[in-house]
Amino acid sequence: MLGAYHIFLIIKIQKTMEINKIYNESNLETMARMPDNFVDLTVTSPPYDNLRTYNGYCFDFENVAKELFRVTKKGGVVVWVVSDATINGSETGTSFKQALFFMQCGFNLHDTMIYEQAGTGAKGSNYAYWQSFEYMFVFSKGTPKTVNRIADILNSA
Repeated sequence: MLGAYHIFLIIKIQKTMEINKIYNESNLETMARMPDNFVDLTVTSPPYDNLRTYNGYCFDFENVAKELFRVTKKGGVVVWVVSDATINGSETGTSFKQALFFMQCGFNLHDTMIYEQAGTGAKGSNYAYWQSFEYMFVFSKGTPKTVNRIADILNSA
């Protein structure tokens, strides 16, 4: 559904889908047309914790995660940008639950990064600290084919 939830896919080899065509449909329908081991990189910021409405769109997280594993190539990467709502003074932990589910599907948790954003207040509560970040879980199917490591400089004594 355009404007609701987008999965951005970088596709090197086109087999069952047209290049440069916009598909206005459920991401699960789109991925169903893809063969196994088809995608090199997925970067997405899905809906979480019902913080927004998407015109009746229902986010089927578990099936999305399973399909992402199926369509991701060996050495491919999924970057999952997500946060948590605060309900009754407690964060939901949805982000970590999702990360653990990705690992159950077969992904490696290659890295956990922080996406810094302007402070937006506590999501769902005015009684918690302002959240100025979202988690960026970087999952890989096996060892990533491409990694741009930052060289570590030893501390001098």
